[in-house]
Amino acid sequence: MNRALMLRLHRMIGLAMAAFLLVQALSGAMLVYRGPLARLIDPVAMTSGGTGPEVSVGMAVTQANRAMAGYRVTRLFAPDADGASWFAQLGDHDGAVRYASVDPAGGAILRSGSVLAFPVEAALQIHFRLMAGKVGMAVVILNGIALLAMVASGLAYWWPKRGKMGKALTVRWTLSPRLVLRQCHRTAGVVLSAILLFVATTGLLLVVPEWLGSGAASAPSTASAATIDRSVALAQTAFPEAALRDLRIDGDRLIVNFHAPERNARAIHRVIVTLAQPHIVSATRAQFNPALWMSVLPLHAGDAFGAAGRAVLLIVALALAALCVSGPLIWWQAKAGRRPAPIRKSMA
Repeated sequence: MNRALMLRLHRMIGLAMAAFLLVQALSGAMLVYRGPLARLIDPVAMTSGGTGPEVSVGMAVTQANRAMAGYRVTRLFAPDADGASWFAQLGDHDGAVRYASVDPAGGAILRSGSVLAFPVEAALQIHFRLMAGKVGMAVVILNGIALLAMVASGLAYWWPKRGKMGKALTVRWTLSPRLVLRQCHRTAGVVLSAILLFVATTGLLLVVPEWLGSGAASAPSTASAATIDRSVALAQTAFPEAALRDLRIDGDRLIVNFHAPERNARAIHRVIVTLAQPHIVSATRAQFNPALWMSVLPLHAGDAFGAAGRAVLLIVALALAALCVSGPLIWWQAKAGRRPAPIRKSMA
């Protein structure tokens, strides 16, 4: 093993991708508690005012359609907790996307606008595609590959002789700050290496299939609230005990997703139903849905491991952000230390 080569590779990739990985880490940290965080930092747009009658799914769609001229709802997320709002994604015929939140009590538009009007949704779009479509997803894929390479090269460079792993992880706090920072960077990277490999791998399994897919946009619809409610009610008959998670409107079709916690925290039962002369096109139980994301997303998001898993994932995301800052700082300090001191001319 050529340790010098491993260090050079680790440093080169780290310097090239540090900024992108920092963005990925910070946006990922925001998404660990996505719903609660959205309501905490943006209560005006993401919580219900609590007045007025409860609106139906169709009425929530109709209200969101009124939020912005020329845009129609293509996807609607049901409130994920008591007091949460409906959250709609809207599109126009040119493929532009906007968002709106709707109060479930009375149907008032709480906020509408671009993704930047909704901070946590913006974090999701940054984390998944850097707000840049297929190009952004390609960069995210490079991020994942870079993280895998950095973990592997970092471990290869660090790997100590037999029986000295504990000593090789020790941080000597009496050393100079520059050396303490170097040792903290090394120890944190080694301790978190297994989780970072896991996160990078599951992230790639989520993004790569989406990047390779067609990515066709949903076709907006002008269906009335009553028509949508009728089709959603028909879809509900396929899974009468399941709670609505979200629906997609694609021309004359509704793709209705229901929570399926009996499989995992992110799993869904899916029903495709028509709007005109409604009938069920297909109904797929979560246990028989082959979609890869349904198995991988709970792992990547930490949900598969319960509250402890999410807490660990948050810590790891913040630690990765710290590594992304400390790595370039260590390189800069080392480079500054190698610079020759300026020659002072003596006074005659």
